[in-house]
Amino acid sequence: MNNLVKMRKEGIGSYFHFENDQELLKDSTIDLNFNYKICYTGRHALLHILNEVTSSKQVSKIWFPNYYCQHTLHWIKKFHPVIHTYDVNPFEFPAEINISNFADSNDVVLINNYWGLSTMPKKSTATGAPLVIEDHSHGWLSKACLNSEADYCFVSLRKSLPIPLGGMYWQPNSSTNDIIHSKKNNNDLYEAWDLMVQAMKLKSKYVDGDETIETSTYLPLFYDVEEALNINSDFAELLDDHEDFIRSFINLDTKQLKNNNLDVLYSEIQDTPYFKVVKRPDHTAFGLLLLFKDEKEFNSLKSFLVSNGVYPSSLWPDNKIDYEWRYFLNLHIDFRYTTEDMEYIIETINKWLNNI
Repeated sequence: MNNLVKMRKEGIGSYFHFENDQELLKDSTIDLNFNYKICYTGRHALLHILNEVTSSKQVSKIWFPNYYCQHTLHWIKKFHPVIHTYDVNPFEFPAEINISNFADSNDVVLINNYWGLSTMPKKSTATGAPLVIEDHSHGWLSKACLNSEADYCFVSLRKSLPIPLGGMYWQPNSSTNDIIHSKKNNNDLYEAWDLMVQAMKLKSKYVDGDETIETSTYLPLFYDVEEALNINSDFAELLDDHEDFIRSFINLDTKQLKNNNLDVLYSEIQDTPYFKVVKRPDHTAFGLLLLFKDEKEFNSLKSFLVSNGVYPSSLWPDNKIDYEWRYFLNLHIDFRYTTEDMEYIIETINKWLNNI
């Protein structure tokens, strides 16, 4: 690996900017083998499913894992306020969750595909088994996602694709999708889409070298969209041009492109006394996942990365779990980034290790 690898102007991480869909899709596409519906966000997809289920059968309890996106859970509780939780370790993947240990026949259980590494349960053949919903937002295109045996699945597409907004839901092994789409307009969601488009365009100009654009020009717009999504709670009919935009990237094989970058990183980044690399053989992780047991060391590396233009995410730190190793850092390694970018990440982490 060459010394002093050059850092890209916009850094590594943060929000997507506009991409050339034809260029991206030229060598990396995948066919989807299920009948899906598109909506504006993953949380709307989940709410569509929950509303459909609770209107068609008597539901006793809705179960969520105790480690889950706090924003989505808070939003869902506006409509389904009584949520029960079950224990899960989001960093270990020894076997599938045995939902019969806590859920009854009239219950609904949400199972999260953690970072694309989880083992999802097989379809139960028992009479009166709980209904299962799977969230593949951080495991898009994983084997568990593409070969699910759940009753319903959903995903937040904008975590993986360069689109302003986008979610999807489907019923595995079903040739139809009977969930009713919303037919009403929602100007707040349409405005959030437009604001995200504006932010993505400004970031594209910044990436292309427009000296009139600074990060402070577009980042507040991204933050405003996130806040709007947390507040807005109405469904919306998906506008045709918005759906066309989402579909233009829907077959992008993001997993293949991640694998290339992870191979580079895993060849150099190993477990240390300070962090573990969260990974699993024959699985593609959502990013470079580092797990710490010491909060000071976690914050130290996070700050060092940010100071060197690498912007990691701390996935759901508000969740309180009683594990020795629990401080979790995700480094973005998606299709935007090259082997040289991965070498820069390796170089930056090694500098931190040499000075800690």
